Amino acid sequence: MSWGALALTILALAARGAAQDAQGVSDYRVFFAVCRAPRCRTPLVVLRTFTLREERFVLGVEPESLVTRVLRAEGLELDRLSWEEMREETRDTPYGNAMTDSEQSASAEQDAGIVHAQAPGHGVVLTIDLCPSARPLDRRLFTRLILDLAPAEKPVPVGIAITGRWMIDHPQDLAWLRQREREGEIAVTWINHSFNHRYDKRLPLSRNFLLEPGTDPDLEVLATEKAMIDQGLLPSVFFRFPGLVSDPQLVDRVVRHGLIPVGSDAWLAKNQVPCPETNPRGSTGSWRSSRASGQRSARRPGCSPISREAWPRRRDPMRGRWRESRARRPV
Repeated sequence: MSWGALALTILALAARGAAQDAQGVSDYRVFFAVCRAPRCRTPLVVLRTFTLREERFVLGVEPESLVTRVLRAEGLELDRLSWEEMREETRDTPYGNAMTDSEQSASAEQDAGIVHAQAPGHGVVLTIDLCPSARPLDRRLFTRLILDLAPAEKPVPVGIAITGRWMIDHPQDLAWLRQREREGEIAVTWINHSFNHRYDKRLPLSRNFLLEPGTDPDLEVLATEKAMIDQGLLPSVFFRFPGLVSDPQLVDRVVRHGLIPVGSDAWLAKNQVPCPETNPRGSTGSWRSSRASGQRSARRPGCSPISREAWPRRRDPMRGRWRESRARRPV
């Protein structure tokens, strides 16, 4: 091949890549608004706005069910809200109460956020963390869950906390998980676990993970959501701190994105057992958040209650297009 032909080939490939990039999500930003009935079938609190294939979309949450939805912005009549107005608008809803509950443990160095979701009955909310890793996904974990739990509940609900770097490095594993969803074997709640999941073993926790100097928390949050939508995943309103490490300022910054930090009651890979919970509001049972696996973090002692149902109710209003997710990953 001549140098001229090679140059033309390179230019063609670059143009193709630029065209593909142009088809992805762009102008992704925080945007608070409300769409009330009858304009929206059910009340919707808008959290983000973005462009996809030259069309404008919004990402919103139903404050009663915590189910997220992506809708075309065209034709929607939205009342824009400030952050303070959004909190007041959702104050007496499960979504608003979950945000408030997640702030109660903001001063903890580790495991800030909700760790118990109150609902009738008893159960465990299983979450799996997908941190940056050279290892392939442990698919046996999921196949075993499906075999063991499908007779009781199918699809099997699971929360997957996913990082942007993992999505980039493991496209085949991500495609495998999405296939399990499409075939109705698992119902995933996709939890934001940051984009880079920075970690330096030389640094103390107070300056590590998202607290590492030079880290941009806003980028870590929004770039992951953007990558999820680019991959056809539907971001939930949940966020898990890398290493479960945070401080009050970081918790506040994440919550101000309209997100609910999620901790963990037990790390199953370390043979920890979820703590029994007494519901302070008098319900008959509790759902406990447990990790099938995770990254380098220690558990703070004791069990931290959350006092409202704070998990998306099981439903899939947009099957085949956008789906809710509940999830986390092994490293």
